[in-house]
Amino acid sequence: MLGLVLAACTDVRPIVKIGLIAPFEGLYRRTGYEALAAMRQALADAPTGPVAIIPLALDDSADPTRTVRAAEKLLVDPQVQAVVGPLSPALAAASRDRLEAASLPWFAPYAVAPAGGFAAPSDDAWAAGLIRAAGAAVQRQGATTLVLAGNAQGWPAWDDAAWAAVAGLPVRTLRDDPAAVASLTSRDAIFWRGAANEAATFLERLPPQLADMSFWLGPAGGDPILTERAIIDSKLYWLTWSNVHYNDWAAHHSPATPSAFLVYQATRAAIEAVTGVASTAVTPWHVEMFEVEDGVSRSYTP
Repeated sequence: MLGLVLAACTDVRPIVKIGLIAPFEGLYRRTGYEALAAMRQALADAPTGPVAIIPLALDDSADPTRTVRAAEKLLVDPQVQAVVGPLSPALAAASRDRLEAASLPWFAPYAVAPAGGFAAPSDDAWAAGLIRAAGAAVQRQGATTLVLAGNAQGWPAWDDAAWAAVAGLPVRTLRDDPAAVASLTSRDAIFWRGAANEAATFLERLPPQLADMSFWLGPAGGDPILTERAIIDSKLYWLTWSNVHYNDWAAHHSPATPSAFLVYQATRAAIEAVTGVASTAVTPWHVEMFEVEDGVSRSYTP
């Protein structure tokens, strides 16, 4: 368990905590510490209010069982008035029952409301927007089928026809077995819904003749573990939600990754929920795309 970031001893305001569920141990610990840094930045940038808000960060090691335990520990603390995280759909799905039952404001950083702000992770709009953008992009790249692969926990439980209606081209779901991988062709494009390390393992299994097949991820594509562990022979891309404030924010904050920006914005939403002081402007989200070359993510326009 990560310790509290203590308020200044001279601050006599009542203390309110915003919980953060993220990995601080194991493969994804850098993502967790990046999320904590982004939360601290959002708290530091917030105007002074009637309460002192501090983070309470708990480790889930990107493991569903630990995610549930972290949620339960947060929820027994009466000072916790909002929760940010977990950071992925699968982990949010694991802790969803506990967090929803608590009736606290809960913000999963990936679960944006496209028109502005954040939605419940069970809302389908964040996922539909990513798949719609990926579908349009892979068609411009020449793909004829979008193949969904990886852990689908926390994603909408739609059949292939429903996904195809969103993506704008035929969609099929890949079974997790060698025969299914052998059925892939260079005219397919993969969209990976699972974690970065699992994506790296999958990429290593692809045969050489699929080097021209494009491989897409959601926000997990920004995790450094992907390029560190993957043998990248395929065309590798990822996409995530962003808004018009990102570039200005990135110029004045570090870490300044798209993932940190989402945690920063989710923390701002949590602060507004705790204080009751809402932002005067609602900023829509758009999907931002990246191409990975030589381990570096660069902005991509198909």
